[in-house]
Amino acid sequence: MKIPLGWLTPLVLVSFIGVILAANLWELPTQQHQFGETSAKTQEIQMIVDGLRCRGTSNFFLSKLSDVDGLISVNTFVQEHRAVIVFDPARISVEEIRRMIEAPVRLRNGRIVQPFAVREVWE
Repeated sequence: MKIPLGWLTPLVLVSFIGVILAANLWELPTQQHQFGETSAKTQEIQMIVDGLRCRGTSNFFLSKLSDVDGLISVNTFVQEHRAVIVFDPARISVEEIRRMIEAPVRLRNGRIVQPFAVREVWE
């Protein structure tokens, strides 16, 4: 079956628009990292984090949290500046997680900066 050339442009355009609309309905995490095993006693929080702007800042965000005892998983969504964190509340509190995220870091050039700031937290 041959498709007439007059139909090709509208068909491609409609397909392209459909893909864009579908992508906006289901956002996939920019980064996902599992630190430990999920148990029945875990808690999930979501945070709006200033400084989560791209895949690079998302990688840096995960590296800051990679050695924190009590974290189970972290998913970042840079389009929304959002992090979803699963943790064991018996081992770490929301306030301790926030302090770890907002802790200043020393750059290679010696400058000390605070790359991330938690703007909002909800459970």
